[in-house]
Amino acid sequence: MYMMPDFPSQEWADIFCKYINESEEYRRSAQGWVWPILFTVEDLPPDLKAKYGDRPAILVKLENGRCLEAKFLSEYTGNEAPFIISGKYDDWRELIEKGMNPVNALVRRKIRLVKGNFSTILRYPKAAIELVNIAKKVGI
Repeated sequence: MYMMPDFPSQEWADIFCKYINESEEYRRSAQGWVWPILFTVEDLPPDLKAKYGDRPAILVKLENGRCLEAKFLSEYTGNEAPFIISGKYDDWRELIEKGMNPVNALVRRKIRLVKGNFSTILRYPKAAIELVNIAKKVGI
């Protein structure tokens, strides 16, 4: 039986990166995107907080439809990437499980763009949606 990896964890990040690289839809829709994204997770449940710390994040290095690396960080400074998207654990869970449109989630402040240019994100809506679809495959 398949055990879903914890979100956030290095195992989750590794599978996410692998699935990104297997997605033809992401490869097509993310041509031109060349910036790493740091996804930060706030308000973890106590069991996950004990395992992964108070300020966990996943740094995903993306370039032209490929994932070059995905790395779990137990602490982040905010200088790891030019784009930082932050959300509470329960909001990430809802976004991923329901396959919500991430651009709409940003507009509705379900998740927040802490650092980076929102108009740049708006140029890649299909890529953003595909990242959520990929995260849904990994599970949470």
